[in-house]
This record gives sequence, C-alpha cells and structure tokens, in this order.
Amino acid sequence: MDSRPSGPVVLTVDEKAVLNEGIGLILSRWTAMRAAVDNGWGGRDSHLKAELTVSNVLDYFIRLKDPTMGFDGLTDILENGLNELNTLADDGSLEEVTETLLDLYYECLEGNYQRVEKLRVTSSQTSAKVVKVSNGNDEDEDDEESDDEDDDEDTEMSNVLMFNVICFIIKSYQTIIIKNKI
Repeated sequence: MDSRPSGPVVLTVDEKAVLNEGIGLILSRWTAMRAAVDNGWGGRDSHLKAELTVSNVLDYFIRLKDPTMGFDGLTDILENGLNELNTLADDGSLEEVTETLLDLYYECLEGNYQRVEKLRVTSSQTSAKVVKVSNGNDEDEDDEESDDEDDDEDTEMSNVLMFNVICFIIKSYQTIIIKNKI
C-alpha cells in the first residue's frame, strides 16, 4: 500500500524547516552540483546559484497541490539549477536526486525525519572532497590562493548548513512554546 498522501497538503513549520535542511544536504552531496559549485562553473556566485536551487525546491514543495504529481516539475527545477551552473547531468543522477527529494518530502509529511538525521550525522563526520577540473583554458594559479578559495567555499557551505540547523531549532522551540501556552 502506498503511504504517499493524495490531495492538497500543508506543511507545518517544523516540516518546512527539516525539509529545507534535507534538501540542502542532499543537493550539497550531488556530485554534479557539488563539482559545479566547487569549480565555479556557474561563475563567482556558483554557491549562491546552488542555494537558490535549494530555495526553489522548497518553494516547489510548499506550493505542490498534489504530492503524487511531483516528479516532472521537480526534475525541471533541478535541471534549471544545473543549467545555471553550466552543468549537465547525463549520468542518471538527475532522476535519482529527484526521487530522493520526493522521498524526503513524503517522509517529512509523515513526521519521519530519520533521513535528515542520518544526513546530519554523515555530514558532520565527513568533509566534502573537492574535485578540481580544468577545461584546458585555465592559466596557472597560485596553489596558496586556490587553497584559500577552497577554505572560503567550505566555510560558506558550513555557514549555510549551520543556518539551516539554527532555523530548525528556533522553529522547534517556537512550536513547543506555542503548544505549552494553549
């Protein structure tokens, strides 16, 4: 029996916070997107373009009227996000990430946050491996400058993840306070 909801769904504040964090964690692990951001294929603001994709995915889920019809629209959002980063995913990962995000969405609707918990744990245990790819037109760069840029990008991504965690905690406490006042 399929436990996926049918009909209009409204996400709670907690579900939105966890869903947003999960989307960010999943997309930050997607090899195509991570390589594009790490290597600046979308320009200097590649990390901002990736963050915008996270936001667009969350907005899509918030506005989704029929959760059973989410695949094509979500695939389009992810593909557009990669296009902004001048990247194509012709390895089947686009569909795989779409399915993973939809599963996350359905789990959050059921109050099941285990996937996000696992992503948090593995995220804190491992550091992303930076893949540096040259298109042959790059001039020689100073290794020290490159290392500084990598550190800046790691710090920025850590800040985004920390922000998402803090937002989730604040929303959780707000919910607890509201429930206790009633």
